Amino acid sequence: MSVQDSARDVRDFLERRCRSKDLDIPWWAPLLSAFGLVAMVTVAVVQRNATLEVIVAGLVIVVPSLSIFFIPTTGDWLKNHMWAVDLLPTLAGSAWLMSEPATAFWSQHDFAPAVLVPLTLEMVVREGFKTGTLYGIASAVAMWVFAEDTPSGIGVQFLLLAVGWILGLLILAQMRALRAERQAREQEHSRATEAERTRIAREIHDLVGHSLSITLLHLTAARRSVAEGDDPDEAVSALTEAEAVGRRAMAEIRRTIGVLSTSGAGTAPLPGAADVVRLVEEGRSAGQAITFSSSGDLSRIDAGVGLGIYRILQESLANAIRHAPGAPVSVSLAVADGVRLSVENPLVGTRRGVGEGSGLAGMATRAEQLRGRLSAGAEESMWKVDLVIPSHCLVRKALA
Repeated sequence: MSVQDSARDVRDFLERRCRSKDLDIPWWAPLLSAFGLVAMVTVAVVQRNATLEVIVAGLVIVVPSLSIFFIPTTGDWLKNHMWAVDLLPTLAGSAWLMSEPATAFWSQHDFAPAVLVPLTLEMVVREGFKTGTLYGIASAVAMWVFAEDTPSGIGVQFLLLAVGWILGLLILAQMRALRAERQAREQEHSRATEAERTRIAREIHDLVGHSLSITLLHLTAARRSVAEGDDPDEAVSALTEAEAVGRRAMAEIRRTIGVLSTSGAGTAPLPGAADVVRLVEEGRSAGQAITFSSSGDLSRIDAGVGLGIYRILQESLANAIRHAPGAPVSVSLAVADGVRLSVENPLVGTRRGVGEGSGLAGMATRAEQLRGRLSAGAEESMWKVDLVIPSHCLVRKALA
């Protein structure tokens, strides 16, 4: 195994341990903390001539502190109470180490009390404010009772301990802020993904509903021609139209679903306001009597708004064909200060209002996204769909 592979394995191990402890810190942070603690304990032990008693005291500090992070924990109770396994031995070992006098000639600056500084910082980061603060208070008491007076004074040791506690709080606050930001991004990604899936589902619903309605009309015409013994060319023509509508629908469905692919599919433009004429012609070719009138410049309509208008008209025509096959349908599209789409057909049977059924609910949602007003319902003997979009929502920015 190469040095690079070994380094990568160490990094992956440390990252997994950070995640297992719910610590949003870089992988090298625990490694640096462990190295600093071992270095400070080693200096403190050497200052006391590294006697067996002193070495044991140093191990009592280092081993529990390192094992807490580097040794995997099993069981919920042990995982939630490992701080106690760390807190008592490290405090006891530090007190034991400080109680031994430093005899080296360069011991005027004793490192034994300073060992509690990184321990306090680590406890705040790993266990939170309450446990870290309690550990800091216990460390201060241990310093006061066991640390020898040095030329620098015990006040300097207290100051260093306070600095470690404050740094721990700053790292803890930063870690929680990063965690909150990550959760917010994940939630936003989930909302965006769900919205996109809903949009695609609505697109496919509109496509399939309209195309099937037109196709069924053609198939009905072909069946009647064959059953009544009429001109076979008429049946062939109806079947050809049904096939053409089905192929166009499949192409549009592939284009719509293509936005989920990373292969670059689905880059063809989606239909817009200018394509409503083709939509009307499809209904007419299927035998539905549709009158269409338009006024104003359709090119002023933004692509996104145009797609919404197209889909609402597509769903309206599909509903008219489904509920009143063969009945006359009137469609008007006017672009002036705003845009207004009106669809009317004779009322046959019972129809539902906006908000009932996926088709009408989808139309209402599209109108809301376009910041327009949609009404759909029965008026006297007619079923009317009326969409009004204000001018500031529809025109292209270059022409606004």
